[in-house]
Amino acid sequence: MLFLFIILTIISAVITISLLSKSRKTLNSSEIKEIQEIKPFRSLFEPDEEELRALERAERMRLNALEEQKRKDLLAEKAERIYEFQKIWSDEPNRKNTVGLINLASQSENGKLFFETAQNVLNFWKENRIVNLSAKDLADLLESHFQTLPQQERISGATFRLKEEIAELRLKSEAQAGVFTKTSDHSVK
Repeated sequence: MLFLFIILTIISAVITISLLSKSRKTLNSSEIKEIQEIKPFRSLFEPDEEELRALERAERMRLNALEEQKRKDLLAEKAERIYEFQKIWSDEPNRKNTVGLINLASQSENGKLFFETAQNVLNFWKENRIVNLSAKDLADLLESHFQTLPQQERISGATFRLKEEIAELRLKSEAQAGVFTKTSDHSVK
């Protein structure tokens, strides 16, 4: 009986295999191309284009925030250097140190800090504490370094006051030049 059951199983397996091989259809080349052209479905957890753009925007914003923070840290460091140099400068306010101080202040890219430094320099100059620096030289120094500040820093109210101070320095230098010219004209006659 077992023998008969095994024979029957083998015969049914052969019949099933032959039927499946006959019913199996082969694909022609046009059908293969159609299947290849079908877009594969997106994985359920794979981000779509909108999500990818949002991720890119978020990454750009993060990088911009990092850059801005680095820039702020650098400007704060420059401001600290200016305050340190200003302490040294106040002990020995000569022409060379004044040029260095104004240069540092202009590199700070901070109009308020530049104005404070310029005011301090002007106060020292008015007290005749800066050696070998004429009114014209100081006006040129302040104006040239003022122009290196970013545009948005040059339009504050403090800059108006600085421009007035520069104009006063120019008037003093012209007045001094006029006095020298008149005295030299009188000595020739």
